Amino acid sequence: MTLIIGFKCVDGIAFVSDTKIVDTESGNVSYGSKILTPLEDTPCMIGLAGYMNLFEEFNRKIPDIVKQRIAEIRISNVKELIKTGLSRKESIEYVTSREKCLSSILKRIQNDSKNECIVNPNIAEIELPYQYSEENFIDDCKSLIKQISSQNEIIEDSLEMLIGIRRPRDKKLHMHQIFSDGSEIESDQYLAIGSGYQYAETVFGQVYDYNKEMSILITEAFRTILYAVIIGKESLVGYTHEHPPEAVVIHNDGTYGKVLFENESDVIDEIEREMENIAQQIKNSHMLILKPK
Repeated sequence: MTLIIGFKCVDGIAFVSDTKIVDTESGNVSYGSKILTPLEDTPCMIGLAGYMNLFEEFNRKIPDIVKQRIAEIRISNVKELIKTGLSRKESIEYVTSREKCLSSILKRIQNDSKNECIVNPNIAEIELPYQYSEENFIDDCKSLIKQISSQNEIIEDSLEMLIGIRRPRDKKLHMHQIFSDGSEIESDQYLAIGSGYQYAETVFGQVYDYNKEMSILITEAFRTILYAVIIGKESLVGYTHEHPPEAVVIHNDGTYGKVLFENESDVIDEIEREMENIAQQIKNSHMLILKPK
């Protein structure tokens, strides 16, 4: 499992995650990224929390599902264009050229980077009736998570997801949480998934403010993860100095990717000292003791 905190703020959307990966079957521990940017040239990021085998199954299957959906849409578009009087060959060529112009998601399956957006000048521009949108991608993620989780009904919340995306249609940032049953919620504040999700409310929720700068809130998310590990003793959440918590962001202007910090080690050291002090205060607390009547 894990702890991933997603939040919206004045600068954009950020996902912050621990990096500990526990193989529940073997008990082996490793460290790695839990936040993906699966769509090339598209401001979209995914945070996954769940059992490793389910996590890997999702990552293995979602590309094939996207390819199949795009192929189905391509066939539907060709059929519609043939009705306008174009030949099958002309229709296929037109659909292919328009896809390269219109859909950033399609770049995920395009292998030839030299292909350019060139439309046959002898064919009047026709709006394609079907396109694979970011909303379609979210729906496919929901369906796949529900399918995978249904095979593990005895395990509650066996696979959860956060999606952050900047939709081309409205140029706005959206953040969704998808549950193991395929249901979803959208939030304009913050969300958390994984076995350590409750610490987001305990710690991060106390300091969250939409109007705070992203770097401040990312620091508070780091603090929350360290609290879960050091104070909460959450065994399935973790990090090391070699594999610190990670942050991936989408800015309001559409730029996105993993964020690196020049003083990351110093900040972690300071938070660790703060957590150790809190632990000592709890252990050494001298408080009034209840006396039975």
